[in-house]
Amino acid sequence: MTANAAQDTPRTPALTSAEAQAILKPALADLVSALGKPAQLDVSSLRVSGEWAFLYASIQTPGGQPIDYKDTPFAEAAEAGMKSRAYAALLRGQATGWKLVTSSVGPTDVAWQPWAAEYGAPAAIFEVP
Repeated sequence: MTANAAQDTPRTPALTSAEAQAILKPALADLVSALGKPAQLDVSSLRVSGEWAFLYASIQTPGGQPIDYKDTPFAEAAEAGMKSRAYAALLRGQATGWKLVTSSVGPTDVAWQPWAAEYGAPAAIFEVP
């Protein structure tokens, strides 16, 4: 394996690590802002390659229950079955920390499929278990 290939291989930081927490912070702020109410993320996948990170998680209440979209801007769409309880985010590391590039709250399809081409992120980080 070449040095470039090793550098391009996504890795998964421990969720308790400072790096993972730094990545999760802007994603959670984005989610809470979009919902308009407290929430937490149950991370299914966090993959990092170079300056890019992709997060895929389930949205939960602060108590760990699945999120109810009632009293959120997504209530009507959720009622119509057009919202999942998933959250996906693409973040980019900068000198000042991790910044949210784009996200999808409650996708019912593979909303992140075009993100590699659209933002220049490595395609390998977008694998979801």
